[in-house]
Amino acid sequence: MLIKAPIAPLLGTALCLMTTLPLLGQDDSKYGDTPEQQAACKENLSLYETYYKQKNYTDAYPFWQEACSVCPPKVSQNMYIKGVNLLKRQMKAAIKAKDNARAIALRDSVFMYYDLRIEHFPTTSKKPNNGCEVLARKAMDWTSLNKRAAQEARPMFEESIACLEDKADAAVLNGYYALLVEALNGAEGAEAKETAIGDLLNEYLRLSDFIESGRQRELAAADSAAADKYATTQKNLDEIFVQVANCEDMVPVLTKKLEAAPEDIDIKKKSLRLLNEKGCTDNDIFLPVAEAVYAVEKNADAAYSIGIQLAKKGDFNAALPYFEESVELCGDCPKAGRNLMKAGQVAKNAGQVSKCIRYARKAAKADPGNGEPYLLIGDAIASMVGACSDSPLQGREVYWLATDYYVRAKSIDSEVASKANTKIAQVKKSYPTVDDLFTYGIDEGKEITVKCLGETTKARK
Repeated sequence: MLIKAPIAPLLGTALCLMTTLPLLGQDDSKYGDTPEQQAACKENLSLYETYYKQKNYTDAYPFWQEACSVCPPKVSQNMYIKGVNLLKRQMKAAIKAKDNARAIALRDSVFMYYDLRIEHFPTTSKKPNNGCEVLARKAMDWTSLNKRAAQEARPMFEESIACLEDKADAAVLNGYYALLVEALNGAEGAEAKETAIGDLLNEYLRLSDFIESGRQRELAAADSAAADKYATTQKNLDEIFVQVANCEDMVPVLTKKLEAAPEDIDIKKKSLRLLNEKGCTDNDIFLPVAEAVYAVEKNADAAYSIGIQLAKKGDFNAALPYFEESVELCGDCPKAGRNLMKAGQVAKNAGQVSKCIRYARKAAKADPGNGEPYLLIGDAIASMVGACSDSPLQGREVYWLATDYYVRAKSIDSEVASKANTKIAQVKKSYPTVDDLFTYGIDEGKEITVKCLGETTKARK
């Protein structure tokens, strides 16, 4: 039921009325069936829009109500768009005044006007899926304005996302996934919990695919701000997923899915992605699934997974080609940084230090805010003292250079500061001695070239 308020007096009404007078020969049929209805409709549209543009929402509200009452329902989509905003402002005022009955009635009107907009404007020339987008907005407002019944918004989210797919707004995808988390938190009993976890697992993959497609679309359109919103949404989903999904709960759910459809390679692919996402590799299904996927399709996840198993056995030389393949197959996919880091770590363990440094540098570029790649570079450089031992300082200048990378790591990523400080303390014990500096006439702070690496650093004590 639409809540009405007394009509406020309006200064300058005559001026506004003049703007509504029909022009000679103008077709006013969209404003009503009779001249009287047309005049009343145009008058109230003009009055509420004038106040709305002035951000005088209180005085706009009664004229908007009159426009809704007298105008044909398809006169203007703006009547519904701006109307929802006016209703929410009235609702906020009612809540502040502790008028609960009015607030609830206004809330119901908000959703009614969403439905009317969907009914009368399901498509537009610019938005063929306009109804789906409006339904998504309704779902978002439902979860914020009707929190006690938030789960009732789930079918709205599902319908709108099924329609829009990767064109769904990033905030809508995020809101839907958050609603699934609430469903898990409210699940009672083992069966309900298992179902909720299954929904979270399946939807994480589906929504992640939509998010990445949306991000790539916005990048292609040179809209970096919109692309960043998708990237932020993916990070939000990742954080939620990591918090709510654990290996103990995931593996039984995935095992049942795999056993129910043993020949379904798509289920194997999705299961592998989820197991990798959470690092659930110490179980009976991980390697068989990875090998089955790899046999059919040499994708990045499968290659990464087999590499993980070989690395756990200490066979780094055998594992490295799989990680290198995961890097190549991934390209600039969202897991590029992870794959590059693992390739670098395994290369170091395999004794291929230069390759380790190369992968770590690429990882740093793929994930600029992550300090871990610089820690890895520092570790690799520190391990080269023997390879650089033909210098006057017997290669110990590499420890100065390693320190540079540890310092850089903590300067860009505070989360690795503790590890970086520990590493700095360790390599400092192996710096060239004061006697070495004196012997070779090296003052503290002097720029030194580490010839075996082609980089420069500064002498330290």
